[in-house]
Amino acid sequence: MSNYAMDVDVAKVGCPVPKMDEVKKELLISMNELYARGLKTSCQWSSDLLLSLEIGNNPKPLAKKIEGYKRPKITRSLLTPVPKRMPVAKSTDLYSIDQLPIPYKEMELYLFARACYNAKEYQRASFWLKDCCSKIPLFLKMYSDYLAADSHIKNIGSEATPSMFREYRDLLDYLSQQLESIRQKKKGDGYLTYLLGVVYVKLEQYEAAVNMLVESINEVPLNWHAWMQLGDLIVDRVKLSKLELPNHWMKNFFYCQKYLDLQLNEQMLGMTQYLFNCGFSDSIFLQSKVAVCYHNKRYIEIAVQKFQELIEIEPCRLENMDTYSNLLYVQHQRVELAYLAQRAVKIDKYRVETCCILGNYYSLHGEHQKAMRYFHRALKLNPLYLAAWTLLGQEYMELKNSNDAIQSYSKALEINKYEYRAWYGLGQTYEILGMFKHSLYFFKQAQLLRPFDSRMIIAVGNVYEKLGNIDMAFQSYLKGRAMGDDEKLGLIYLAKLYVLINRPNDAAKMFLEYIEEHGLDEQTRDHSYAYMFLANYNLNRMNYDQAFHYAQKCLNYAETKEEAKALLKTIVHERVHMEVDNVLCTPMNEEKQSKDKDYDKEEMPRQLELLSLTQKHEINQNEDDEDDSSDEEEHLCNKITMYMDLVE
Repeated sequence: MSNYAMDVDVAKVGCPVPKMDEVKKELLISMNELYARGLKTSCQWSSDLLLSLEIGNNPKPLAKKIEGYKRPKITRSLLTPVPKRMPVAKSTDLYSIDQLPIPYKEMELYLFARACYNAKEYQRASFWLKDCCSKIPLFLKMYSDYLAADSHIKNIGSEATPSMFREYRDLLDYLSQQLESIRQKKKGDGYLTYLLGVVYVKLEQYEAAVNMLVESINEVPLNWHAWMQLGDLIVDRVKLSKLELPNHWMKNFFYCQKYLDLQLNEQMLGMTQYLFNCGFSDSIFLQSKVAVCYHNKRYIEIAVQKFQELIEIEPCRLENMDTYSNLLYVQHQRVELAYLAQRAVKIDKYRVETCCILGNYYSLHGEHQKAMRYFHRALKLNPLYLAAWTLLGQEYMELKNSNDAIQSYSKALEINKYEYRAWYGLGQTYEILGMFKHSLYFFKQAQLLRPFDSRMIIAVGNVYEKLGNIDMAFQSYLKGRAMGDDEKLGLIYLAKLYVLINRPNDAAKMFLEYIEEHGLDEQTRDHSYAYMFLANYNLNRMNYDQAFHYAQKCLNYAETKEEAKALLKTIVHERVHMEVDNVLCTPMNEEKQSKDKDYDKEEMPRQLELLSLTQKHEINQNEDDEDDSSDEEEHLCNKITMYMDLVE
């Protein structure tokens, strides 16, 4: 486990979840307050939890395991009664206007202003609420002022002048003074404190913002907006461990999200399993986070399955579908990615997720300019959209634009320094530029965030090799092999390293193991390199059959085809010479052996008799040799013909 890892202990970092009946009551009350104040994202998030509790009122639902969990299809017969909802008191009826704590004289103004707010006419909403003093209309007025200024400066974008930024900051200062005055007089509530924290974030007063957000969460713990804004400020694992949060069950969901953001995937799965066991197993929010977590852990097949289940549950949902498009891109699943892109465009053409999906679609088809256009569009919609900055950097690398790629990756790290893809992308960029020391630094940062990812480890080893540090390269390659070697690079790098240091026997073993493990995928340059090395290796050791086999394999690759043809001719030529030498050497050896035997006969006293016998023996031997030589020559000619046909 990583040095940064923290064990999941609910008693320490989380909070026990009460019975589902109590959770449902809290959610209904909170949704009423959130909707009244225009906090739509929090209201929608609470609705997801409420929907996941519609399984009944059993406080201890059956636990479901994350591993291999597949949500069953629920089909209800018309005769089957639908489980009744828990009866709720009138004071918690959802969206009950007459129960809102708003004075009668302000109610009509509030209703009209909220209609303007829902239509995104923020300045108009603020105008009608300028004389309201009760908490809900006051929050809606000040929140409308903030959204009007923020959306205006975002829409202008790069065309904004310094005077526009000064006006924007002056408005934020005015809002912060008003909100702080209300807080000091104790006339506000947790929602106004949350808004003060948001304003402090825009003013870059981050420590004050954290304090205000924590105070807001203590007062209204079900405001998911406050939790997420706080999460954006806690971008360090040490700060997360030191954060003092209220003892409320919502803290579990916060830690679940932050574990995912900080690449603490095992801890995230542990916390999610706990929430599943408590009764939130049907929460789409949690299921989507599990799918993203499997994507981070490189469990590609399981992650794809989880995203497909999410689509079956809620086909029109776009949240996290950009991550799903990344998976399809990596898997080169063109048809599935095309279907996802078409569906996303029909749902909402101007969502950042849709732009990201379309960017991945065009990138997979090699249309990198179009892909960049959609990633830029996503960044116009949300300049802090992390995935778009990282993917944009990859597109710049495809177009060999190193400077813009470095800027894109650096921007991603400004948003979240735990974005390992940006560190890895910077490492690749500097490696291409030949700046290996810089590349090593960035690859090591990625490895710290992903200590069990073989891609990061092997990338570090590859840079060590280019820097001439053979020992560290060996250690990295071996460690990458031990971690699974996801990209199938550990063996081939080890083999090439053995070639570099002139250890051909070890290199041959590595290449043979590589071919045995990855023989089904024989269309890569590494395969051609392995086959060519093994052909030459066996040729040098006069293993002509093996050399001929591997040289024939090299004919299937464009980069080694011509070299393989020349090598095959060399193999045939040397094989023929070896056969000829064997044929010619055989009668000479036999003649020498026969002469040695004759001279060993000491009982032959007469030289004439010995000469006569020797001549007679040689004549008989020559006759036999002529017959054997003719057979050998015919067999040799047949072999030569066979090899020449194979070469052709």
